[in-house]
Amino acid sequence: MEVPQCFLELDDHFDTLFTTSPGLTHESVRLAENLCRRIADVEFHAHFICENQKSPDTLKAAILIGTYLVEYFNACKSLLDACAITLAKVYNLRLKNKQMDFSKSIFWKQLESQAGSVIKNRYKPFAGLFDEIIEWRDAAVHRITPFVITHSPGAPDKTPREKMEIKMVAQPDADISTVVKRTRSIQWVEPLYYHKKWRSQLLELCKEVCLDIRSQTFQGT
Repeated sequence: MEVPQCFLELDDHFDTLFTTSPGLTHESVRLAENLCRRIADVEFHAHFICENQKSPDTLKAAILIGTYLVEYFNACKSLLDACAITLAKVYNLRLKNKQMDFSKSIFWKQLESQAGSVIKNRYKPFAGLFDEIIEWRDAAVHRITPFVITHSPGAPDKTPREKMEIKMVAQPDADISTVVKRTRSIQWVEPLYYHKKWRSQLLELCKEVCLDIRSQTFQGT
């Protein structure tokens, strides 16, 4: 993945503000670096899921992909937290660490109070994304690994690799009993289904946060 354009543009902006090495330790620079690292973590785990989908050993790959999905969903939540922390810092929301979270009502209250309703309303359209990521992350990290198995029209050891697919259940907290009880109604998707669904929104979210970093960072401050 190439570095998202919003970070390149922010880096250019920092170059105009900070002409000496102390700029590297400026809070805005550190927040931007953390944000960029977090989106890279999301892409990192998505890459290994993609690579394992190509494995000739689909049974082993399905197990590994389940583990990578736990880390993927966790990385997505970490990115959201990095965004919330950045907004809390640049707008001085005076929140405790655990309150710097898009899922906390106090975060939204303080954002509107300190930054204004215009800023708050720029992030409200992402509410559905926040809820979906948090739901998947909480289920995957705290309760059960996403359910991933090999789909084969026949016995796996007698079926050509090109006819086999690795699929996951599109439902948090699903396990073998869920699959058995709801065989006909289960929605199966490819392991990168949510990455493809969320990726453009996550990049747009980063773009918005980078705009706020830029607007609140001044030379000599």
